[in-house]
Amino acid sequence: MIEFNEVDYIVPTETFKIEFSYLSKQGFPFVKEFLLKALYISPFSKFELSSFFGFNQRELAAAIEEPISKGEIAYSDDGKLFLTPLAKSYFSSLDDKPMVEKPQTKTASVSFELAGFNKVKNQHDNWHTGIRLKVNHEIQSLSEQHARAMFTKHFQQLVQNDELAGFKIHDNTLPSLYSVDKVSRKKTIAHRIKRKFEIDLDNNLKPLDLRQQYINDEALAHEISNETDNFRLGNNLDSINSAWDALADMSVSRFVTDSSIDFRSMLSEMAAGSYDKPYQLLLGPLYSKQPLNVIENSLKQLKPLKKNQKAKEITWYGANTRYWGMSEGFNCAKMTFVNYSNKGKSRIYDLKLYLPCDEHPNIESHAGKIWKHKLGNLEFCEGIRNGLFDGNVEVLILEGEFAAVSYHLALPNISPVHIPLGFFTTDQKLIAKITSVVNEFKSDSVSYDKPNLIGKFQA
Repeated sequence: MIEFNEVDYIVPTETFKIEFSYLSKQGFPFVKEFLLKALYISPFSKFELSSFFGFNQRELAAAIEEPISKGEIAYSDDGKLFLTPLAKSYFSSLDDKPMVEKPQTKTASVSFELAGFNKVKNQHDNWHTGIRLKVNHEIQSLSEQHARAMFTKHFQQLVQNDELAGFKIHDNTLPSLYSVDKVSRKKTIAHRIKRKFEIDLDNNLKPLDLRQQYINDEALAHEISNETDNFRLGNNLDSINSAWDALADMSVSRFVTDSSIDFRSMLSEMAAGSYDKPYQLLLGPLYSKQPLNVIENSLKQLKPLKKNQKAKEITWYGANTRYWGMSEGFNCAKMTFVNYSNKGKSRIYDLKLYLPCDEHPNIESHAGKIWKHKLGNLEFCEGIRNGLFDGNVEVLILEGEFAAVSYHLALPNISPVHIPLGFFTTDQKLIAKITSVVNEFKSDSVSYDKPNLIGKFQA
């Protein structure tokens, strides 16, 4: 399977304080344990027990007083002491220690996502760089009742998975739930689900499968499908063809038709290397693993600037698609670019990120709010109208060093999300060509009062 994209989904999650009681088997004090063990083997007279333990009459009376009062030991007609059925229930075999179940109270902090009410880790994740899933408002309003029911139903499994820490477990015996005393909602947090989109060499998409991660996977899979699989993309090959023409592309266009992608040939070329070509092929958005590794290898080789040299600029032009930037990988890539911008005391480059914005009467403020909602931090960011080639092309350029291009192909008969394919180059002619196309777009406008370059977002 070939991974070509990754999208994060964020499902609202509530953390609950759950107060409950449970039954846990516990042993007995030393003397009582051996007294019960002796009588479990055979009834004994008081004289025999005194001899066995080396007790005088007062010591034996003190030892048997409590178990007699609790109905654990009784006298037979012939005056011998024996175990009652209650005390016999403490034993599971002759070799076992006597154990008794005692109720204990405990408080746990437990988080349930609100789509399928699966128990999830108490993570404090952000709400950005991901597609937010909708949840049933009725379920959300009754979340405390649902949390009580799910906690009760899956208590044993939560204990086995060590998700309710602090239990005293004896001889590998698990506690059992006695009662759920109180459930109170504490706060709402974000739970992130990562979906890797993978495809085989015959263009068959790998179906979503959450069974290994969640007990109630159907509800989550349904919501993810509603936000992705049921959201049909329009074919964008006309715009992509325009990009290929403008860039005189010979890297990716060879592998793409209106209805399929020749992944066999593409992967063969990637495996063979691009020694005879001025580029390397990329698979995925520029912030995904394979493209970022290629870009990072070049960043590592950058040399510190001399004292009088001015820092360069690395410019990143986002794609205007529903799924671009909707992954934690986006933030990881951004931080990678920031981390390599300095070497020692030398500033090598400054990062500038151009975010595509849809048409709107108040485009600066409107787009700023949308991107703030999507990404959170808008540091290093400026707006551009629509994006490169109708927003279907992502570009990264470090002047004079390298350039990377990713064509976000929308082929709805193959995939519900875009299939980003592209190339990376250090060839100066190719870099100059890409830079020229991008600069022409930035200096152009859709009409006399609508320049493509919007600039910094308004607060």
